[in-house]
Amino acid sequence: MTPRPHFRISVRALAEFCLDEGDLVSSFRASPSALEGRETHQLTQARRTPGYRPEQAVSLDWQHPDFDLTLSGRIDGAWISGIEEIKTLRISPEELPDSARALNQRQAQIYAALWALPRPEQAQWTVRLCYVHSQTQQEWHEDEHWTREALLDRLTGHLARYDHWLQQLHEHRQRRDLALARARFPFSQMRAAQRSMAETVYKAQALQRNALIEAPTGTGKTLAALFPSLKALGEGHHQGVYYLTMKNTGQPLVLDSIRALNLDTTDLITLNLQAKERLCLSPTTPCDGSVCPYARGYFDKRQRLRPALLEQGIWDQATLTSLGEEHQICPYYLSQDWAVWADLVVGDVNYLYDTTAVQPYLLREVDNQVAVLIDESHNLIDRGRAMFSAAFSGRSLAALNDAAPANVKAALKPVRRALQRCLNDQNGLCERRPEALVLALRTWLQASARLLREAPFWEPGPAWEALIFEAGRFTRIDELAQPEDFCWRYQGGESRAIDDKRIEILCLNPSRLLTQKHDLVNSVTGFSATLTPWPYSLAMTGLANAVPLTLPSPFQPQQFRVTLITDVSTRYRDRAGLKDTVLPLVRQFRRQTRGNALVFFSSYQQMAGVFEAFADDPTVMAPTRDATLLERLALLDRLRNEQGLMVMAPLGGVLGEGIDLPGDALTGVMVVGPGLPQVNELNNRIRHALDRQGQPGFDFAYRYPGLHKVLQAAGRCVRTETDQGDIWLLDDRFAEYYRNGWLPPHWLVVMRRREEVLEVTPD
Repeated sequence: MTPRPHFRISVRALAEFCLDEGDLVSSFRASPSALEGRETHQLTQARRTPGYRPEQAVSLDWQHPDFDLTLSGRIDGAWISGIEEIKTLRISPEELPDSARALNQRQAQIYAALWALPRPEQAQWTVRLCYVHSQTQQEWHEDEHWTREALLDRLTGHLARYDHWLQQLHEHRQRRDLALARARFPFSQMRAAQRSMAETVYKAQALQRNALIEAPTGTGKTLAALFPSLKALGEGHHQGVYYLTMKNTGQPLVLDSIRALNLDTTDLITLNLQAKERLCLSPTTPCDGSVCPYARGYFDKRQRLRPALLEQGIWDQATLTSLGEEHQICPYYLSQDWAVWADLVVGDVNYLYDTTAVQPYLLREVDNQVAVLIDESHNLIDRGRAMFSAAFSGRSLAALNDAAPANVKAALKPVRRALQRCLNDQNGLCERRPEALVLALRTWLQASARLLREAPFWEPGPAWEALIFEAGRFTRIDELAQPEDFCWRYQGGESRAIDDKRIEILCLNPSRLLTQKHDLVNSVTGFSATLTPWPYSLAMTGLANAVPLTLPSPFQPQQFRVTLITDVSTRYRDRAGLKDTVLPLVRQFRRQTRGNALVFFSSYQQMAGVFEAFADDPTVMAPTRDATLLERLALLDRLRNEQGLMVMAPLGGVLGEGIDLPGDALTGVMVVGPGLPQVNELNNRIRHALDRQGQPGFDFAYRYPGLHKVLQAAGRCVRTETDQGDIWLLDDRFAEYYRNGWLPPHWLVVMRRREEVLEVTPD
């Protein structure tokens, strides 16, 4: 028997759901500092008189004929005839947008109703909204006086509105579950490795466990992860699926896989989250209803459009943009708000894991239990470091200051002074955080809305939005940073030019913060072709408790001709003669490659020395560092349509993973060097931080990241059952990798010396 559906929602989320007035002001969407809020709440509660009861839990069970709903929350303070909701600010309440004030009032009213419900003897209630300045501790009280009957009527109205939406959602999910129960795998059969992966994904999600799966090229990872997740969705093991990619290029394949299931148009609501710049319909204005028509009246428009989510099967960039234009509403923020209700969300990993993402908060607030799939999850380590790092530069200050009115320029002066003061005290990498700058940025952020209202005839451009984003990100990351996982870099202290000044917060080990994100959802399944050695991937992705699985290759060993050239050193100390050593091997490799070849180097410097020897050969190419997307696509198009080409590229670049060149489009891959990250002060700090945490620092900071780049590059060769390819790895350290079992077990490996390879005559 199918269990009766049970929904949960917090008081804050119910108030936000029912908000139907005011403009969107994006700088106020992010919640204030959690640490600041907790400290301010505690200080405020401590000042109250006897009889005041802080932190009172309240809840209400609401029954619908088809489902149950639990509303719950915690009141900041209550007394015999009233309740208090405390909000932390760095400005006066008058500077809040109308939508923010309305949201706070609704939240307080719902708390008051829940508190009054079991107290029928009290007819009159005080509903107090208390704003507290976190620095000065100044309080502003906004008291409303309600009858118990009026409060309960208002609560009933909010719950009835939410109930009506849940009824629509519940009916959709019933149809969805029936459709998913009937859904069949879109191909005649599953490969053995694909079936094994699908079974592991399903079992992990059913048991609410995490899994990490190494699945070689050709496994069919997308469907092997997606199909069982949808089956588990239809059986009630979770309420939604998030399919997260490292690159946008992987998302169309997911949408095509959904189409291949041949479900009816609205059986599965799929939402493809896009970057803001892809969906923004007014890129020259800030996200503020006073200047952007798509932010004006946003919450009323959102309320009216919510049912439209269930009327479209796949919400991609085109459909979201069309809806936004038709109804004059921001499609970017609408898609973010809708994602919590979609059956399948497809998007970049940052939508769930980045510190500025709204999705984790939304999911937590409505108890929307989801299963997360992470494609190319070996990249989660570097992406995690990037998402948990931030920078603030004088260049951003200068860009805004040049075109800003007098009031904005005056407000920027304290930020500029704080930046200079921090740089006067520090230079280079250190463990000291820039407290003065963080304080100045928080103050400026809170004043930003007032500054715009004080300059009604000024139209802020992209520089305003860029500084808002940069300052907000910097302060948020600073709050998360702990010295054992982070360091700070100070640059430009001696320079007079503001453009040269920069302070960075750098994440050394992202695993702690990644784990916190993993814990927000039902289950996480990561998959990639390169995850071994397991101790590295399990620890650094924050999935130490995950079930690991290594799948066999669907290809035959005879398809891979792997040669390790073990008497070549690409170490820094041997760089002087590297070109003379490598160049004959590159020429030999090209001669025996019948189709096209890719040659990867550990650095641009290594590559430049060899590439110059082919300067007069138009069939030998090397993309530049600043190659545009169109130039990269044109290069891939040549590889797919021409023969006898050789392309040189750096390891870890755009050609090193995520591209598919089957058949003669690519029949050979050579990798020069083990791809170790550059030895520098930052990477050494990563190494020492990991050593202090009991991990093998050198391996985790240098050896294994390089190994993954090598294996990803080599994985471009042999993409189908009929492909055959040559893979050459040049460096004596690859012999050790082979002995340690770090190279794919399905490779046929031979080890040779340089002279032996050069003596071979191509067929």
